[in-house]
Amino acid sequence: MTDPAPLSPLVEIAGLSVRFRTKRGPGDVLDAASLVIPAGTSVGLVGESGCGKSTLMKAVMGVLADNAEITAGQILHNGTDLLRADAETLRRKRWAEISMITQSALNSLNPVHTVGDQIVEAIRAHRPVSVAEAREMAAQMLALVGVEPRRARDYPHQFSGGMRQRAIIAMALVLQPGLVLADEPTTSLDMIVQDQIFRKIRSLQAELGFSMLLVTHDLAVVIENCSRMAVMYAGRIVEEGLVADVVNAPFHPYTLGLKNSLPRIDRTSEPIAIPGAPPDPVDMPQGCRFAPRCPFALPVCRSQPPVLETVGEGHRSACHRNAEIPGLRPRAARFATWHDTATTDITEDIQ
Repeated sequence: MTDPAPLSPLVEIAGLSVRFRTKRGPGDVLDAASLVIPAGTSVGLVGESGCGKSTLMKAVMGVLADNAEITAGQILHNGTDLLRADAETLRRKRWAEISMITQSALNSLNPVHTVGDQIVEAIRAHRPVSVAEAREMAAQMLALVGVEPRRARDYPHQFSGGMRQRAIIAMALVLQPGLVLADEPTTSLDMIVQDQIFRKIRSLQAELGFSMLLVTHDLAVVIENCSRMAVMYAGRIVEEGLVADVVNAPFHPYTLGLKNSLPRIDRTSEPIAIPGAPPDPVDMPQGCRFAPRCPFALPVCRSQPPVLETVGEGHRSACHRNAEIPGLRPRAARFATWHDTATTDITEDIQ
């Protein structure tokens, strides 16, 4: 997918840093993360579990855990800095202007209230409408997401997994917010239902015109559903740009590794996994946080953190070897590069 034309930013996240207080000490989960969500578009945020994706989304929504502390940055929504807004301003914005589709619909719905009553409650918290009017709005939105309106009288346990997820989507969209935050919205669903859910989200987006930030560990989901994307590793944005540019010509070694892990019909070999594990947030590496797992790391990578640099129009990457990456891509596509240290000498000539 490609952007049709430059659009004004709906949300601008600038230099966002979040620290968690733990028994082992402070953990830097987000480090100077910056991201722009243009109006009317879908932006994918992709990375491994624990890299800080959901933390960024919860910071935008204002629902971080009690042991989390925002140490720096801004989150501008239509010109309002959400990090410095008062409680009433944030309350008015939640669900009415910014809503969230969570990854566990069963845990998000109250088991002792009907699905319809929960949607009605969200409507009446932000709109001066009667119960009857709110029920009609809820019924219309349930129908729009493919749930029979009469099922509004049922409880969450009477819904299938896919229907519960559709109910959460209905709740997130019933007030027609401008921004929807989707946190792994189909993780617990089978492939067929996943496809149905995302088709429904895309059709609703075309009809209602909202922007979406889609958080996922699945690069394929971002390719199919987003126009722009950002790649996050260990709390830092390491690459961002149009989906087509980042996927077809990735610059950061971590993005190259993610691309290797995608199954492809034309590939005769198995997908290539990135060896190792992300660093401990309580003990982050001094330089590039991907350096301990990177087959192309130089000494400078272990001592100095790289900064995001422009590598193409609207395309940025944070790697000390950005200029060399086009020549390193063929090596990055080989299994031995990632799993046989004898073949990954950093002094090897670039092909």
